[in-house]
Order: sequence, then structure tokens, then C-alpha cells
Amino acid sequence: MTPESIKDAEALAALDVRARGEDAWSVECFEALVSNPQYRVMGVTEPEKRALLAFAVVSSGPFDLELEMIAVDPEHRRRGLAGQLIRAMIEHGVRLERERILLEVRAGNDAAQALYALYGFKVDGRRTGYYPQASGGREDAILMSRPLTH
Repeated sequence: MTPESIKDAEALAALDVRARGEDAWSVECFEALVSNPQYRVMGVTEPEKRALLAFAVVSSGPFDLELEMIAVDPEHRRRGLAGQLIRAMIEHGVRLERERILLEVRAGNDAAQALYALYGFKVDGRRTGYYPQASGGREDAILMSRPLTH
């Protein structure tokens, strides 16, 4: 299974609901993303069924890429799919000759922070109260980046 470009907004939205629940983006949001050349949606599919197992949304600016989201089907977590997507994103950034990749991650998401660190991302800072919580409170975002070598 290797990452490929995904354009199916309904499949993306359905997986996002399974992966992130209430935080999921709408079908309309994904329709706008897949038709916008500034964004690339990379997905990992199951070869036999062509079922979408994981995806990453990446935006491209003039100097940087920004990871907007990675979502992995809960039944397929801990199988290296997010790592495949991160490697594909890095390769994409190098091909586009971007300088670095930026991302934000919830301060409480230690597993994601550890995964990003494995791929060379370093902590750059923190945004206080960036993410809304179901409880009504707010959670900080940890800002991370990784340089891209050409």
C-alpha cells in the first residue's frame, strides 16, 4: 500500500468521521479541498477493496508545506500508515522544492508528537488555547516543523 492522490470527498469525510468523530470535516469541505490546487490529499487504500484506510491533507505555500490533518481508520492504526503518509508528504515537499513542513498538534497528543519527532520534526512553539475541547475548554497546540533538503 503506497500513498496516492485521493479525490473522493465522500470517502474522505466518512473516514474522517470514523477517525476524529465530532472534529471531522464535512463532505463540502473535502470537495473544496480536492478541487483546490493549493491542497493535496494523499491517501492509503487497501489494494483488494480500494477502501480508504488513511489520508493526509497538505497545503502548499510559496516556501512551506503545511500538514493540515492526518486521519487513520481506527481499525488500521499502529500499522505504519501515518508514517507512510508523512514520508510521502516529505517527498512531495522536496519535489516542489519547499523549504520546510509545518504542523500543529494537540498538546495532549503525545503519540502524534512522538511520531512527528521520529520523522525529524522539532517543536517551534505553542499556541495557547488553540483547539476547542468537547468539555467547552481549550487545548494548546504544539507547533512543529521539519526542514526539507533539496
